[in-house]
Parts: sequence; C-alpha cells; structure tokens
Amino acid sequence: MTFDNTAFFRETSQKRYDLFVSHIKSGGTCYTLADTEGCLNVTIGSERVLPVWPSEDMANEWAKAEHEGFSALDVSNESFVDIWLPGMSNDGVSVGIAPNMAGEGIVVQAAELLQDIQG
Repeated sequence: MTFDNTAFFRETSQKRYDLFVSHIKSGGTCYTLADTEGCLNVTIGSERVLPVWPSEDMANEWAKAEHEGFSALDVSNESFVDIWLPGMSNDGVSVGIAPNMAGEGIVVQAAELLQDIQG
C-alpha cells in the first residue's frame, strides 16, 4: 500500500489510526525511528511511547524535523505483530500511531493495538 503523505496527514488522528491498522492487517510493514543507540522513545506525560508510521518517508520526515540523527527503521509485519507489540506490552511501552508534524496522533497501549490488528 502506498500513501500520499499530504493526504494522509490531512486525515484525523482516528482515521490515520484506522488506516495504519488496515495497513498492518493486510501485511504491510511499519517504520519507527532509530539511531546507533536504538529506537526512539518519546515521553508523553509518564508514558514511554514508540512512534510508528506506515511508510519510510513519513518516518524520515519526522526525524528531519524533530530528531536529527535518527532515521527510519523498517519493522516487518510478522516481527511487529509477533515480537514487537508483545514485548512493548511487557515493557509498558505505548505506541504512537502516525503522529503528524505537530506531534498529534493516537497513543495506544501495545496490547490494545495488537487486539485491533488481530480483531
């Protein structure tokens, strides 16, 4: 599935969430940001959050604007569903779904996202 970044980010946070879930359900890869020390976790309130996007371009754009030194890391569908989400749930890390350039997006518990993907 290819995404038009401009059109995608004109959508509401809920619509971006729904599109992301559909993308993963259909076998799509997702992307997060990483540097030489590991993946980017942002803190929102008291939550540690791993931001993810459905395309490499989206992740890299966010990195350029907000997190110099980070770049997109592709996470295969199987790895995201079978390893990353259960591990994040165990570690208490939430998932930020496709935040826009203003940082707006839905933050969800990893277990809840996994349930939405498998549901």
